[in-house]
Amino acid sequence: MAMRITTKMMQGTSLRNLNINKSRQEKLTNQMSTGKKITRPSDDPVIAIRSLKLNSSLDKIDQYYEKNASDAESWLELTQSALSTVNDILTGDIRSNIIGAKSSYMTVKDREAVITHLRKAMDEIYATGNADSGGRSIFTGYRTDMPLTITAPKTEKNRITEQFHNDTIDKMTFVYAGEINTINEGNWKTVEDINAKEISTNYIYRKRLAYGDLDLKQVPDANGKLVYESNIDIGFMSDTVYNNGGVELSTTSMSAFVTIDTDQAPNEAVFEVTVPDAADPNKFKSYTITIPKGKDSGDNAVTITDNNVNPPTVVTSMPAELANAKFSFSDDGTIKMENNNPNLVPKETASIGSSVTKNADGTSTVEYDKKFKTSFTIEPENIYASASNDAYRSVMNWTETDENDPTKTKEHIGTNTISFIAETGEILFGDAIAERFKKMPSDTELRVTYDKSEWKKNDLDPVHYFYTEREGRTASGKEKTLVYNEKFLEDPSKDGRQIIEYDVGNNQTLQVNTTADEAFSHALGRDVEEVISMLEEYGSYQTSLQEVEKLIKSEQYEGDDALKLTRQKEALEEAMTRVLDKINKRCDELVKDCDGYFAKTQLAETDCGARLARLHMVQNRLEMQQTNFGELVSENEDADYTDLVIQLKSIEMTYQAALSAISYTMQTSLLDFIR
Repeated sequence: MAMRITTKMMQGTSLRNLNINKSRQEKLTNQMSTGKKITRPSDDPVIAIRSLKLNSSLDKIDQYYEKNASDAESWLELTQSALSTVNDILTGDIRSNIIGAKSSYMTVKDREAVITHLRKAMDEIYATGNADSGGRSIFTGYRTDMPLTITAPKTEKNRITEQFHNDTIDKMTFVYAGEINTINEGNWKTVEDINAKEISTNYIYRKRLAYGDLDLKQVPDANGKLVYESNIDIGFMSDTVYNNGGVELSTTSMSAFVTIDTDQAPNEAVFEVTVPDAADPNKFKSYTITIPKGKDSGDNAVTITDNNVNPPTVVTSMPAELANAKFSFSDDGTIKMENNNPNLVPKETASIGSSVTKNADGTSTVEYDKKFKTSFTIEPENIYASASNDAYRSVMNWTETDENDPTKTKEHIGTNTISFIAETGEILFGDAIAERFKKMPSDTELRVTYDKSEWKKNDLDPVHYFYTEREGRTASGKEKTLVYNEKFLEDPSKDGRQIIEYDVGNNQTLQVNTTADEAFSHALGRDVEEVISMLEEYGSYQTSLQEVEKLIKSEQYEGDDALKLTRQKEALEEAMTRVLDKINKRCDELVKDCDGYFAKTQLAETDCGARLARLHMVQNRLEMQQTNFGELVSENEDADYTDLVIQLKSIEMTYQAALSAISYTMQTSLLDFIR
């Protein structure tokens, strides 16, 4: 069938072909201007899909290489530099000055110079510990917004629980020389005499806590006299022994199997107590004590059953064997068994936490803490505000003249004594107590809980090291207690290492931080304080000796006064000899300790350096990957300019030829053909 081709059809076809040609020209022009093969996915779906995958991979590599790895490198380099500084100070300043402190030819100025150098060295170490990376503290784990140390003096109550092993109890040397180191021109006649032969060197077991200047509270005793309240808790942890839903608790002379009766409301704690017979300590008696929740054995609601008769009989009063014992079951689920027998020194308390959970079927499940604590009571008379002679002598055995009868003497026995000095943060142990700790396994955990409110600059912040309850306030001014490191009481290693890791590759992470405990210890600061204290102690004797020698040289005194001055001079010389010997021996130990701190910090620096070296290898690989993927992206997306120019010129020529042909053809209409 014939078809008529009209002028309109010719025009439409021509314009359509021109537009197609123009569209191709425009596409090539866009490719020339962008340098890309496609400008939209529909141009080439295969190239588009591949481009998405390649660019996604390249973006990840860019994130790892240009941001994560770069930030990690900065953090590690700052850490390594800080640790290197600490090591230089340890070996160059602190160690050398500790060695220098041993000199017997040290003048007053020399001693002051050593003290100044040691203090400045510690200030520099603490300043280094506060180093930050981009405003983030680098040694404080997740708490990057908090510095390592207290940066300015302040008052803020913290209740701190230190956890350590019993093998950290050490020996200290105490030189007793009365009060002769306070002698001066104005008081030499009134200072109590002490013979050179009466001066003694003593060895005392102690645990030096992380801090000094701890809180003390004075309360009136039964006679209205102010005494120090025992606001420090010390004890050792024992693994909880479970048996049929109950637990075993024990002190030195008393043990109990404790269960919680969940069928009762309120819940009851049932103590099956075994205790030595009052009439024959080689035999034992058994009693059952049932205590409702929130009550103790002094309450009328308590039931006491004597199991030593048949059948067991409920008694109305506490048996003689338990006259000095107290049992309690507090509202928070804490079970306590206190042994206050005056013949038991120190007094002990065994305690464990518990919780009761109601099940869906109506039954109850009891859970106990993994460990129970045996606490020692520190008597008020053995709590001291300052490091006095009386404080250190409290755990020693010595003889003194009876104040009421100078012809008689009386013995002071400190073998079973535990004393606490708030100023120095020391817990002193009598020989018998220390011996008891020695017999325990070396991994026995000891805990000491105490309060500290007054903080000075450069004190290490306890929240980076210990379980801490810090008193504070909300934005509205309401009192609030902030708890840090709560899991430490379950397992100190569980979340103690607050490791910060960066993603530096696919499924590849790198630790960037070094935690405070790896390089900054309380023990170092306490050791330096001890050296300074010993030098100041020696200096006080030296100053007093100079005063006495000046008085003797003045030749103003004779008779008894001259003899007194001579005795004081001899006593001071003897005391100085003993204190210097103490300094020498202790400094020898501290030099070894300083080497230990250096080794520990050097290990941290080496570990940091190893991680930095690993990061550099990762960066090299990332750089190669970035280059390779960049080339793949370029090959996939980038247009070939030579080919584009050829195609564009060809299209332009075709377009111009088409325009010329169409303009000629369109001059003649259909009617012209008919004619």
